[in-house]
Amino acid sequence: MKLFAAVFCALLAVCVAEVSQRIVGGTTATYGEHPYICSLQRQSGSSWYHICGSVIWNNNNVVTAAHCLSGSANSLRVVCGLHRISNTDSYQVTRYLSSYTNHPSYNGNANGFPNDIAVMRLSSALSFNNYVNKITFATSGTFAGQSCKLSGWGRLVGGGATANTLQKVNMTALSHSECVSRWGSSYINSGHICFYEGSGTSACNGDSGGPVRCGSTLTGVTSWGQSTCGGTYPSVYTRVSYFNSWLVSQAGSQ
Repeated sequence: MKLFAAVFCALLAVCVAEVSQRIVGGTTATYGEHPYICSLQRQSGSSWYHICGSVIWNNNNVVTAAHCLSGSANSLRVVCGLHRISNTDSYQVTRYLSSYTNHPSYNGNANGFPNDIAVMRLSSALSFNNYVNKITFATSGTFAGQSCKLSGWGRLVGGGATANTLQKVNMTALSHSECVSRWGSSYINSGHICFYEGSGTSACNGDSGGPVRCGSTLTGVTSWGQSTCGGTYPSVYTRVSYFNSWLVSQAGSQ
């Protein structure tokens, strides 16, 4: 089965992984509704392109999926307080990266892309307001059965155009055992959490690295799923509570 973690190979000369992520079946978010999400962008020539989502951990660090990152940190930046990719929004701020660290056990060649999480260090600190702010990362909990909210600028339909305006969609968290029964134990481990809302609703290319929030808590970082997006299999996310100790070791306290 083909997976969807490919990071905009069609838009960039640099391909990071063989997977993909977007939001299918969602609606347009209001400006400031998700102040913790940033657009991770890569430079190509004189232009910058959105490649993945990312999530504010604290003033100096932003978290994303490891499969979103490769090459020099100098070619990467995050834009926070962003609502529309093609516009300059009132409160958006740009921060270049000083460095990034992928989880040391991340394996982009293994089934299920285990340990798909990374910390990016910013060249200068973020100032928080109603449009740019951190979110509390989960430290425990299964969240099974809860309706949670995914947000991102990924493709609106499989193989289609990406969203210019931030999208959102509600999806239900599955138990670990149910996710294993859908995908198989060779793909799903304790560092994963799955969400599903029926065929026609999914993450997709461009949503990778972005947030899934349950209540006021960040529960997952978008990782992978079916390459067609919106299919009959659940989307798979990095379970942030599983990696809390590593995040603190890399980025300090929230």
